[in-house]
Amino acid sequence: MGQQPPVLVKNFPDCRNQGACRAFLREMEAFLFQSYRPQIIFDLSHVDHMNAAGIDLLLKCIVQIANRDGYLKLASPSAQAALVLELTQLTGVVEIFDAVEGAMESFGVYHLAESHRPEPLPQNP
Repeated sequence: MGQQPPVLVKNFPDCRNQGACRAFLREMEAFLFQSYRPQIIFDLSHVDHMNAAGIDLLLKCIVQIANRDGYLKLASPSAQAALVLELTQLTGVVEIFDAVEGAMESFGVYHLAESHRPEPLPQNP
């Protein structure tokens, strides 16, 4: 049995900035060119407003990830972004989670918080 590929978490851009959208798409294309069966989470927590350009970018990414036999999940959408995803029926295409941790767990990754724990203090003899 092969090792499970790592999960990539990317901050989805606010597509009111077209340059940020283009840069994000170029980064994703470069990553996907080198990947097979990628597992990706888009963190939407910084997207206050999902517009048509954001939906277009999301659809392009969905298609490219699917072409690599990959999986995409969305996390932490704002109320407005969640409404737009519902109205565009993308909620039937990709899974959406309230937090990145929930999306990570759905990929079988449970130790994210473990790596952020501080080292224990040394004990005196």
